[in-house]
Amino acid sequence: MTHDEQPPGDVASPERGGTADELSCEEAARNVFEYLDGELPPDYSEKVHRHVEMCRRCYPYFNFERAFLDYVHDRGMRPARSAELEERLNRLLKEVEDREP
Repeated sequence: MTHDEQPPGDVASPERGGTADELSCEEAARNVFEYLDGELPPDYSEKVHRHVEMCRRCYPYFNFERAFLDYVHDRGMRPARSAELEERLNRLLKEVEDREP
């Protein structure tokens, strides 16, 4: 599916007659970045994939996040890792403290 295609339908859930091994929207959303980065175990990634492809509620959210990551990647940018960000913040704080009388 391309970024602008619509999902085929709403996902089945245990409450709507689906199977117990299907993910809820909350479970899928909690794993959006790990899924898009390919960091989930293959079997769990497949569950997220099936959910997103069928869920009208989750598809736009995952589609937006995928498009954003594609945009960042295409421009050669990479998100700051938390350790790098913490180091930069500490350096900036030290500079501010050193300037104060």
